[in-house]
Amino acid sequence: MCIRDRWYQRRVHGENRIYFCDKLIMKPIQLRGHEKPVNLVKFNLDGDLFFTGSSDKKINVFYSYSGERLGSYHCRGAVKSFDLTDDSKYVVSGGLEGTVEIFQVNGGQLLATLPFSNAKIKQVEFSYGDKQLLVLAEPFARGKDIEVRIYSFDVIAKLIEANKSSEALLLKQDSTDYLLEILPFKKTLLQVSWGFLNKTLIAATESAELFIMDTKGKVLKSVQAHEAFMTSFTIAKDFSMLITSSKEGCKVWDPETLECTRTFKQEVQMNTVAISPLVYDKKEPRYHIIMGGGVPSREAARTLMGGFEIHLCNLLVEEELGTISGHFGPVNSLAFFVDGRGFVSGGEEGTVRIFRFDKSYFEDESFK
Repeated sequence: MCIRDRWYQRRVHGENRIYFCDKLIMKPIQLRGHEKPVNLVKFNLDGDLFFTGSSDKKINVFYSYSGERLGSYHCRGAVKSFDLTDDSKYVVSGGLEGTVEIFQVNGGQLLATLPFSNAKIKQVEFSYGDKQLLVLAEPFARGKDIEVRIYSFDVIAKLIEANKSSEALLLKQDSTDYLLEILPFKKTLLQVSWGFLNKTLIAATESAELFIMDTKGKVLKSVQAHEAFMTSFTIAKDFSMLITSSKEGCKVWDPETLECTRTFKQEVQMNTVAISPLVYDKKEPRYHIIMGGGVPSREAARTLMGGFEIHLCNLLVEEELGTISGHFGPVNSLAFFVDGRGFVSGGEEGTVRIFRFDKSYFEDESFK
């Protein structure tokens, strides 16, 4: 794959906007909308917008095609996690200072806050269908149980719509009106996600234990996924595979049996992995994943190995097809465009990069 420096400029509504031409590229566009590390990149369901969350207490929203920034949602603390409803009406953020905030996507108005006492929010995630909201809260004090809380977002949305005040609605973390479940854990959870049809939860610990549990917290299956610590996992849209990233690389798992089916070893730590939507395409299938990471920032000054490239790998033959450079710090998050013809990356250095695959990606036999 080649990187071309071709671009063109149009004047629209009195503003100069830079566009990239699909026929000419793989052309990277670098966006500088954050001052601190970018922790998460995510597209909305339609794919016309993508959002970036950062430690600078801000979520930015961009047009997917042009990379133009539409606006920002200012949060109380560093944004570790956020999620969107399928209709792109609400965006929910989780702050490390301990507050869940609900914003209106169109306009950026803060609609509601859900403060947690003495706990930081590591993750927020909507269930499939957006009826429930999962919150992973870790206490500041050592020795206390980490909690997975499940809230009824249907009830919260009705309360927001009924709120006639100009002030944001203040929600209570223990209110039985919308709190459905509290699942306490002794182990330090890294990530929790909804399973198939919202009937199960898939969770991972920082010590690389991967397990499936029901919505009441009963563990159904578990496995030691990696020898070293785990950094993240991602689940395919059709639940056909689950991929974990760690210090030693990435592994592909069967989400039902937790059987390891593929292993991609790397010399440096991998922080994130994304599955191409073209895996499910019948006309132009591309059984590819991308993974990124690098030497942690605190260790980068003491080693010559950076490893900040993004790795493109083939799932079928279990081999790496190539690397894509550009970031000068660890890659923290990756997300494919919904059409699978490119991806967006977020790095520790605070930059966001947009990549579109050029024609060779679809014409070259080596990429099939």
